Amino acid sequence: MQRKDIETKLGKINFAYRKGNPLVVCLNGFGSFDTAQSFSKVIEALPSEYGYFAPDYLNSGFSGKSLKDYTVSDEATELAKIVNGFKAEKVVILAHSIGGVYAMQMKDKINNLKAFVGIEPTTREIMLNPPKEPAYIEKNKNMAKLQEKIEADLRELFTPEENKKFWATTEKNAKKFDEKDNLNAQAAYENDSFWKDTTMISDKTPSVLITEKYRENEYKRSEYVSNNSKSEVVTLGDSHYIHFEYPKKIAEIVEEVIDF
Repeated sequence: MQRKDIETKLGKINFAYRKGNPLVVCLNGFGSFDTAQSFSKVIEALPSEYGYFAPDYLNSGFSGKSLKDYTVSDEATELAKIVNGFKAEKVVILAHSIGGVYAMQMKDKINNLKAFVGIEPTTREIMLNPPKEPAYIEKNKNMAKLQEKIEADLRELFTPEENKKFWATTEKNAKKFDEKDNLNAQAAYENDSFWKDTTMISDKTPSVLITEKYRENEYKRSEYVSNNSKSEVVTLGDSHYIHFEYPKKIAEIVEEVIDF
């Protein structure tokens, strides 16, 4: 794995990468976790000839503080430029949570995008008009248990040394940013145009959505589903961080969708 900093007009973006084809663009959820660490076991399970690009968003991970007000769309434009610099013949986006919003802003700016794989990507519905079904209400009640679930999954996923490094890295990176930086990051997606438009995944793009069972119908009616014959919604896992539970299965899905 190599790391690189790129200075942009918005601030310094740090990313981990490996050259290869196809290129898997890993887009993280919101928070302090480093993208490369979060997707490390998925990446390890991919064929060695695959490349990957795992950026940390501004105000998080190994990246720098934002230099000005910005939106997800602004940052996505900079990320797409970096992706295109790899000149990959095939690109697949693998996005978790708020990474889906980045993906929606990047999809038309990335050359040779062949497929989208979303791990519970953030939908407009869940943000603007959350479903009232009992399963959603119950899940929200148990949000306090999510941290415990993440910690348990990572103990299972990583060796003790890897697990220790994961949390040490997360804590060190989090200390770089203050409350103002965190608010800037939050404002970047809250003020984004994604919430007000009707952009959908193109029917030309195979889209595989991976979700817990209770959210299956939400994704079947979401902006991330396409009418491509290869698109599908796959139910898997018991938490929002499905890639911590089933990294090898997600790697298999990426391989399958890139071969469509």
